[in-house]
Amino acid sequence: MSRILQRINKTVMKYVIIFISALIIEIVSTFYIRSVANANIYGMLFFAFVAPFIGLPFAGYMVESKLWSERIKMAFSLAIGYVSGVLIVINLINK
Repeated sequence: MSRILQRINKTVMKYVIIFISALIIEIVSTFYIRSVANANIYGMLFFAFVAPFIGLPFAGYMVESKLWSERIKMAFSLAIGYVSGVLIVINLINK
């Protein structure tokens, strides 16, 4: 029974990590766009350097998945993370 719970916890954590990564990527990409729009050279350089590292947490999961059903679940985790990031940025901008 404990092995089953460990397997479930590992699977759930994978989707939580994917969600959080997508959330952070969306927020950071919005700030990057804002840096470009304001011609902020240091902001653009910072976000250009940091961006590849932000995707690392879920890149390994995407590569190692073998089943399409798992990839679709990952896509939903990404989509929910991106939408959540957009909602957070919209709330930050409107304040």
